Amino acid sequence: MKKISLLSILLVLVLSLFACSNDEEKTNESEGTSNTDTIVIGVASDWKTLDPARAYEVFGNLYFYATYENLYTLEGSELTPKPALAKEYTVDESGLAYTFKLDEGRKFSSGNAVTAEDVVFSFNRTINLKDNASALAEGVAKVEAPDDKTVVVNLKEKDASFISKLTSNAFAIVDSKVVKEQGGSDAEDASTTDTATTHLDGTSAGSGPYVLKKWTPNTEMVLEKNPYYKGTVNASKIIIKEIPDPNTQIQALEKGEIDVALSVGPDQVKNIKEGGNSKVVSSPTSTISFLLMNNSTEIGKEMADPLVQQAVRYALDYEGFQQLAGDGALLPMSFVQDGFVGAKSRADNYQNLKKAKDLMKQAGYENGFTVPLTAANYDSEGLSWVTIAEKVKEDLAKININVEIQTGDVGVVIEDYRNGKTPFLVMHWSPDYYDLSNQLAFIPGDIVGKRANWEPSANAELVSLSEQAKVEIDDTKRAEISGKMQKIIAENSPYAFLVQHPKSFAIGTKLEGVTYNDLYKLRLNELKLSK
Repeated sequence: MKKISLLSILLVLVLSLFACSNDEEKTNESEGTSNTDTIVIGVASDWKTLDPARAYEVFGNLYFYATYENLYTLEGSELTPKPALAKEYTVDESGLAYTFKLDEGRKFSSGNAVTAEDVVFSFNRTINLKDNASALAEGVAKVEAPDDKTVVVNLKEKDASFISKLTSNAFAIVDSKVVKEQGGSDAEDASTTDTATTHLDGTSAGSGPYVLKKWTPNTEMVLEKNPYYKGTVNASKIIIKEIPDPNTQIQALEKGEIDVALSVGPDQVKNIKEGGNSKVVSSPTSTISFLLMNNSTEIGKEMADPLVQQAVRYALDYEGFQQLAGDGALLPMSFVQDGFVGAKSRADNYQNLKKAKDLMKQAGYENGFTVPLTAANYDSEGLSWVTIAEKVKEDLAKININVEIQTGDVGVVIEDYRNGKTPFLVMHWSPDYYDLSNQLAFIPGDIVGKRANWEPSANAELVSLSEQAKVEIDDTKRAEISGKMQKIIAENSPYAFLVQHPKSFAIGTKLEGVTYNDLYKLRLNELKLSK
């Protein structure tokens, strides 16, 4: 009888535990935190801070687009800004005053309403922190809030790229009440008095679809649904795991441990097996790889000769670089990528060894010369810079230029590049915002122009055209200006633009809602797992 009683008690306990676990599972599902409602992403990110007014890293907007909103935003793979917190804007006759009307009913994750004062605070904080993100706000003279739903931004000078700049994290709108409570400031001395970054590195203060619950740098980030978000949120929880090795990301994906292997490239996705648990996604990007030939005769030596620079451009096998970059790679004519206003592709200006040899003869280097080519131990969308350099070496050997490849840490290589010290260099460029003005960095005397020691006096026409491009708001006229600049740089510049890279990554076969965009990578709230 005792044995029967003990068995009965055990049976009751087991049934009770089973019922409790079922209740708990249902509770989790109703709260949106069960495994079926959680998406896990593998990345090798470069996050240094999660403060939108300070961040300037490549993966920044993957996070900021998930937790904050801007007045204007990007959607899908398009590069044209769309309304977000602002429903519309107007520009006065001077072209300097932009008036934004805010959308109704928007709330931060705290439950506080989004107001014009929050916009004023956010813009001024970015400006006055004087950190990396502040560079994009340098053109703002004054921000005002005539009422709770109206914001007026006055610029220092006309800027045709202003609305595009607004899509960057530099202009993400923060909950001013919360940030002030945590030591935030938008005053002129904010660079020395603001102490809110520590809080923002642990808890978001935005109106985006998710709220930051945990961030352990170099390990993991956890995001949960913002109950006050106005739009659609599919997955209630997003976990982002730091997995530096791309092959490890692929292995984790195939085991079902993650749903996205984001930081992989063409070499890794080749190993994805058809009919398995994962598949490849390819999308165009705005990242371009190029060669820089230093225009200083002291530094660049033979590479500073315009005839040699032109010979190099004709000697390169562009279709070969396209194959290296993988499916979806594009060949822009010069410094303006596909997707930007007036962009032109490389139509008939491919490899021409006869012309390249003739140019070398005209320059007095028929028998060639030896030149060091620097390539950092780094990659552009999965394509190694050293691999690019090896292809350049192979191509230029055909016109008697003996390339000696020099590798190094990317930090050291970029520092020398920024200081204009490198004779011949493999480099890449990815825009900070999606407008032609960002590409004007390649113009003589501008950011990249200075790094190539290409002075404004070298081409006054280009400098004049770039000044026109900065302020021209008519798309047709701006496209004409863009086309003229591209043709000049394709024939007469210290650059050779090689390829516009595609982005290839891998996802689980059950993942839906995947659209890639260079700025924010993935819209996390659009991702969902099929049942």
